[in-house]
Amino acid sequence: MISFKSLQNHLDHAYSRAQSGMEEAAEAASESGTMEDLQAFNDATQQTNVANMILNEGLRAKHGITKAIIDGIQ
Repeated sequence: MISFKSLQNHLDHAYSRAQSGMEEAAEAASESGTMEDLQAFNDATQQTNVANMILNEGLRAKHGITKAIIDGIQ
């Protein structure tokens, strides 16, 4: 079974890769301004948004689990 820490690290790296890809696409789009580069930037932005949403859901799940444990102890 995958540990939560391992999953969190995987999500962090996926978000970092998506953000790096978006930055590279932004530089390429600003240098050339072709439709392909603008589309690549749009795609990279969407990938970053999805990675951010998944990362936030992971944090929300961790918070919920921690809260349930604390409530169970009380």
